[in-house]
Amino acid sequence: MSKIPQISLIDFYPEVGIKVNVDTVYMVFHLEDGDADLGPEYKGDTMSSIHIKDSRFDSLGYTIYTFPYISNSTEDPNKGLVGECTFFPVPQPVPRDSLHGITGDTMYYEFYITDRAHHESNHIKTHTFIIRP
Repeated sequence: MSKIPQISLIDFYPEVGIKVNVDTVYMVFHLEDGDADLGPEYKGDTMSSIHIKDSRFDSLGYTIYTFPYISNSTEDPNKGLVGECTFFPVPQPVPRDSLHGITGDTMYYEFYITDRAHHESNHIKTHTFIIRP
């Protein structure tokens, strides 16, 4: 298993669209890391993170979310780490302006993860979906 993390999308909701303040966007992805250095090493550590970008705002870059703490007992560089992560982007998407608040807004997410050694995983794009008023 590679020391560079690898991810694959298992599930993404919504399939087509969400209704603002009614539905919740989430994704489930599979992850593998050969040296098992995912998750914060100490409180406040942000090296191991989920990086996510809203396609409507490319110029803003990625928003970074720190992985939850993963017990040191699971960290074995000889065995690696394999698991699934369920992730809820915060804040949940809303239409970008009043026009899109009436007509709906179309977007997708692009995301990747990093480990504590700063290795960057492959990038994944979700399918396109509609944010409905």
